[in-house]
Amino acid sequence: MTALPQASAGSDIQAARVLHIPEERLDSAQAKILSIADYRGEREALDAVVVEPYSPVVGAHVRGLDFAASAPERDAALAQFLHDRLVRYGFLFFAPGTVQAEDFGRLVSLFGKARYAGTPYTPAPAENTNVNTIDSSVKKTRMNLIWHIDQAFVPEPPRFTALFGKAAPPTGGDTLFANATAAYDLLDPDFARYLETLTAVHDVETQGFLTLAYQDPGALAAQRAKYPPIEAPVIRVHPDTGRKQIFVSELYTQRILGVPRTVSDHLLQILFDYVKSPDVQTRVAWQEGAAVIWDNRVVQHRGVADYGDGLRVLHRAIVQ
Repeated sequence: MTALPQASAGSDIQAARVLHIPEERLDSAQAKILSIADYRGEREALDAVVVEPYSPVVGAHVRGLDFAASAPERDAALAQFLHDRLVRYGFLFFAPGTVQAEDFGRLVSLFGKARYAGTPYTPAPAENTNVNTIDSSVKKTRMNLIWHIDQAFVPEPPRFTALFGKAAPPTGGDTLFANATAAYDLLDPDFARYLETLTAVHDVETQGFLTLAYQDPGALAAQRAKYPPIEAPVIRVHPDTGRKQIFVSELYTQRILGVPRTVSDHLLQILFDYVKSPDVQTRVAWQEGAAVIWDNRVVQHRGVADYGDGLRVLHRAIVQ
């Protein structure tokens, strides 16, 4: 048997040594944590309308809004105030009683024009043809349970999305929200710079969205022709804040271009995990009459199907 070579003092073979990390290296030797000071907000008010942080990194409560007592001539100032806080915080939460069902359209109009974006399983309610209904007793598809940005498969996804709680189950049925800018801020800087050189394919059919939603072959073919795959940056800059964000999602991102498939799969899984990190998330528990509007360009979301036979009915508005 041939003896293995022994390392000598002048050998290139490096001997193992006991790991020691001095205190001055502790920060760089561990995964990043967020600088909460970059996200923490303060209480702000416009007359009786008060905005306060909902969680450390995403979302804000809006209190004191009363559409019944609001004068239309004040809507412009109110719209600007709420728009600026929406972009600042990522989403605005309106507690039950703040906005009535008949006020949902007016609330949405403060942020832009609503556009219908439903499927056969999420039709428009009779009272408002510009929104669609997500009714757990009717809806058979489960795409809303996968992390996504609404319509990330088009070149310019909707700016905002709004939901109104028409009916809420006794327990469960929350919606999770994640701040993709905060997720980017958790990345190692060298890794982030590499990701900024990459682009990805976004496809509406990545998880079979159209295949499951359209049972009629003709309608399915028409929808597929309407939404061809697109190319988008893996890391993009928010058009209003100027801050970088992770711009891939489990529901619609198919693959990263320019790398082998295995590399693409691993990179995407890493990025999905950053978006799913509890460090960048919060959740909204639905109640009848509650409303939420979020910046769909940067805040990802998904529903939670933990409400059994309970009824969950939401009205959704896509806002351009």
